Amino acid sequence: MGLRKTFATDSQVENKGVVLEYGDTRIRIARAGGANKKFALALNEATRPLRRAIAADAVDSDQQRDILVQVYVDTVILSIENRVHAPGNDEPQWQRGILHADIGVEKAEGDANLLPDTKANILKLLVALPELFNDIQQQAQNYALFKADIDEELAKN
Repeated sequence: MGLRKTFATDSQVENKGVVLEYGDTRIRIARAGGANKKFALALNEATRPLRRAIAADAVDSDQQRDILVQVYVDTVILSIENRVHAPGNDEPQWQRGILHADIGVEKAEGDANLLPDTKANILKLLVALPELFNDIQQQAQNYALFKADIDEELAKN
């Protein structure tokens, strides 16, 4: 097997994203890097005011993490879906949105089953579940997830 087959990625897959499954939740992510030029541009823009402080190692890890989380919300996390039971339907359906409990918000009477997967709500989710962000970050940097042959295999299933 040649190196191209081992290491080449598909730029379309890097941008349209792959789905990470976490039980009854699916999160579509683009690659953090590679053909996802929005990621590099957003990271560059977010760190521009801090370049000297970063070079001097004067930016604390919490501030660095906050910047990175925001860049991921803006450029890597494309959508979130949850499996929900719709009234009158025995089979659960995938629906876009975030569970109230996942971001630590009580669902009030009459509220929708899911909160919209807006950037603000995705940010709340990643702050509430930092280990989820760690996993998403790790997956988004894994070039092997964004290979063309893997996407073709997933499409067959």
